[in-house]
Amino acid sequence: MPFGPPNKMNIGKLDAATPTPFDKATLKTSLENIGLNCAQLNDKNLDSYITTVKSQLPQGAVQSMAIKAPHTSPLNANLKAAAAPVMLFSAANDVPQMTSAATGNWSIPDNNNAEGYGPNLEIIQYKDHFNWLFDNKATNGFTGVKNSPPATQGNYPNAEAIQKLFIQVGLTASSTLVKGLDQPTMLATLSNVIQPLNDSNIANYDVSDSRVIDLVDNYDPATGMADGIGVLTISWHLTIEDYKRKTKDGGDTHATYLKMDAWSVLYSDPGVLCQQYSSVLQHFAINIATAPTCRI
Repeated sequence: MPFGPPNKMNIGKLDAATPTPFDKATLKTSLENIGLNCAQLNDKNLDSYITTVKSQLPQGAVQSMAIKAPHTSPLNANLKAAAAPVMLFSAANDVPQMTSAATGNWSIPDNNNAEGYGPNLEIIQYKDHFNWLFDNKATNGFTGVKNSPPATQGNYPNAEAIQKLFIQVGLTASSTLVKGLDQPTMLATLSNVIQPLNDSNIANYDVSDSRVIDLVDNYDPATGMADGIGVLTISWHLTIEDYKRKTKDGGDTHATYLKMDAWSVLYSDPGVLCQQYSSVLQHFAINIATAPTCRI
């Protein structure tokens, strides 16, 4: 991948896309998955939930060119769209492949060379790999950022617990980027983060999940140049005890636990991206012959 002007990357053509909406229909599905009853899912309440979430999400600038979930995500299990996890490498280097979870600001045409960065970024963002780069940033120049805020615990109505999850996803993810994450990307990411449990007999809602967002900073569709590209991972663990328990007035509260983690990195130089990618392959003894190439 050739260099562009100073501090620019030539990533080629991206197609403008309409981010997946975070609207009353998607929110209603999410709240049904968490056990809210029909009386609580009226238009007035749904509008109020959406307004509350949007008002507390930051307005960042970094956009998305893909929003993905691992094959192990409950999203794939419930859509019945994913088979058993497919690994990029051997079991010793088990980086699960990703599937599309939502649409961001841009999409990558199949014939665009920028698509070649997606697999490289997936390898870099894998938690063990990212942490190794982060722990050695004094010598390798890695600029990644991590955020792991304290867990939220308390007794909340289900709707309030989900609002906290939505808001924390946006705040935690955006905080890892100097320019912040733009709100349409955050809202698209939130469109399906609450999935139903596969076993309806389980009393407690207990789900761990994650999303991986391929980032693009200040992309110019006229030139194919961007200030940078990168990747952001947001993971969470949400538990709600006895989440199906309801009272007639909907005033039940449930013991809730929510833990978030996020990590991200942005690159303005393809040479640096490929060098750090190559160092991950070498350190973790990943077979270079089977690993995706990195274009400079």
